[in-house]
Amino acid sequence: MSTQSKENMSEQLSVPEEMVLIKTFGGLSLSYQGSPISIVWESQKARILFCYLLISYDQWVHRDKLIEMIWPGCDMVAGAKNFKTTLSRLRKSFSGARSVNPVLSLGEAIRLNYNIFSLDSSQFKYHASSGIKMLARGEIAAARKYLEAAQDIYLGDFLPEEPFDSFISAERSELEQLYRSVLTSLEKVYHLEGNSDAVEAITILKKVSAVVQNI
Repeated sequence: MSTQSKENMSEQLSVPEEMVLIKTFGGLSLSYQGSPISIVWESQKARILFCYLLISYDQWVHRDKLIEMIWPGCDMVAGAKNFKTTLSRLRKSFSGARSVNPVLSLGEAIRLNYNIFSLDSSQFKYHASSGIKMLARGEIAAARKYLEAAQDIYLGDFLPEEPFDSFISAERSELEQLYRSVLTSLEKVYHLEGNSDAVEAITILKKVSAVVQNI
């Protein structure tokens, strides 16, 4: 593993102190420098809009797409009014003790202000995909570090408090599949390293995960 690769991984593993940490695995929560942040949502729609922006994270999403997702079938005039009100309420929800602007706008598109947020699901995707790619290239030690980091981040289902929302459920399913790939890849890594105890532990974890996901 090159010095540059180690530095890049160190940067990805650490969360800058000035950033707000968003956790989605096992339930939505926010913290700053280890202390929980309590968000009083101005409306349920404002919370849902925030959750949708967590899914797109660093991508701009057009207002019309979000309107259709949140108010399906709504005419565009009423939808635009609803969206403006909901976006305002979302921003107001973050105007408490730790006041931040959660959303950036560019014309009629918006995205999460990822310059102030660190998102666990985004970190998970990065470490999982990096580890899987390194394993494919035969970089076993580096693959293990990324895959173990991904495993540590995944602490439960993505936003389980929203079990019936189709967009959130689709993201949850993709993350579950990626997590299974992480476990399978880790099993291969430990086998190649001759770590039989770790192989056995991962095999058990895979079985438990499969049972939980089928409940």
